[in-house]
Amino acid sequence: MKNIVHKIKLSVWILLALFVTTSCDSWLDVKPKTEEEAERMFSTEEGFKSALAGAYISLSQPELYGRELTFGMVGILGQEWGGGGTLDQSSSAYSFFLRYRYDETVSKAIVEKVWGEMYKTIANVNTLLEYTEKKRDVLRGNNYEIIRGEALALRAFIHFDLLRLYAEADFSETAGLSIPYVKEAKPAIAPQYTPAGVVELVLGDIKDALDLLEKDPIYTGQDVSGEDNGYLANRNFHLNYYAVQGLKARVLAYAKQMDKAAEAALVVIGAQENKDIFPWVKKNDINPSDVTLKDRTFSTEHLFALNTIKLDENIKGYFKETMSPMLPRQAITSGSDYLYDVADYRLKWFDNENGLINVFSKFWQSDKKTVDGIVLPKRDRMPMIRISEMYYIVAECDKAIPATAVARLNEVLASRGYDDSELLDPISVNSADAVQAEILNEYRREFIAEGQPFFYIHIK
Repeated sequence: MKNIVHKIKLSVWILLALFVTTSCDSWLDVKPKTEEEAERMFSTEEGFKSALAGAYISLSQPELYGRELTFGMVGILGQEWGGGGTLDQSSSAYSFFLRYRYDETVSKAIVEKVWGEMYKTIANVNTLLEYTEKKRDVLRGNNYEIIRGEALALRAFIHFDLLRLYAEADFSETAGLSIPYVKEAKPAIAPQYTPAGVVELVLGDIKDALDLLEKDPIYTGQDVSGEDNGYLANRNFHLNYYAVQGLKARVLAYAKQMDKAAEAALVVIGAQENKDIFPWVKKNDINPSDVTLKDRTFSTEHLFALNTIKLDENIKGYFKETMSPMLPRQAITSGSDYLYDVADYRLKWFDNENGLINVFSKFWQSDKKTVDGIVLPKRDRMPMIRISEMYYIVAECDKAIPATAVARLNEVLASRGYDDSELLDPISVNSADAVQAEILNEYRREFIAEGQPFFYIHIK
């Protein structure tokens, strides 16, 4: 593990070096909409809603969280996949990523695209933020607070992942500059900051977002059914109040401010316990009598997910419609270092296809069905923040008291079938190091193909 962590940290420095000489020029190529176009778009409330939706759609594209920042490039860097698909092609970008070869043309093309598209999205978010002030009178009810709050949270979310991708997690006084933090929609060179400086700016945007999102119906409990043509429904497809609290917990954990991280995580856990939101997935939804209705991503547990309408297309050739799907590096249920115990609900993320066993199926899609006005299955969802991560953050904060930390981990495992099966034993360890090892194992199991294992390993 130490060797893998060392290689991943080294890879981040290499990635950053690739852009030291190109980032400024690349930024100059990222232009927001012209002032005339912006004036026209933001002349109506629908324009604001469309602009915000456009930012989420941008993040859903395969160059970003629709593939590369989840199961693609970042999944390879996190050592999640060990064979199959393009990994078996010696000259493919993924094969090069697996071997940390960033000097290859195909590898550079992917990282350049990620960098450019992330900052392009930030530019458009900044334009939206600018016009929430210029055209505030256009926004009715609580839409100013909600739209501006989500936009600030998006800016924080994107910058934070850029930091995790392209900078060392060095918060010392001698740390070098990392990435630019862009707060204006202007084609100009933005200043770079140290990792600590970026985290401070991210947390500033998060604080402002949370202040505004106190108007969020998911927080206030306001009944918005039938209002605003459903715009305020499906809040877990947006950076809602609790998703932003989850992001805050994630950022603070990255910055090794674990007490504050746990405080934010407990806000979300409290909402789950007291408001009946983000409930643990039900067994009948994981293993329904009609397999086409399977809730493959455990969607009720998403604090925030992207509505990735082309997800089915994005996984073709990787996990679906291919004779050589990408396969997990670790064994699934057997061997000395396997992922899941035999009755773990998360084994439902794997299926058999074309004579192969344990083909990753979390993102397989079934045709839409509508039952009582609800579209089933719960499809097209790329998880960004899960409720389980909040439990892991609190456990890590409490690891010096192993019994307390383990109790939090076992709360998650209870929702994964450990309370239902005599074949499964809860976690039982009695040292901080052992707790840390169990948390790392849970990141590998819980967030497979979602990008988080790489980011977690990077800071450990």
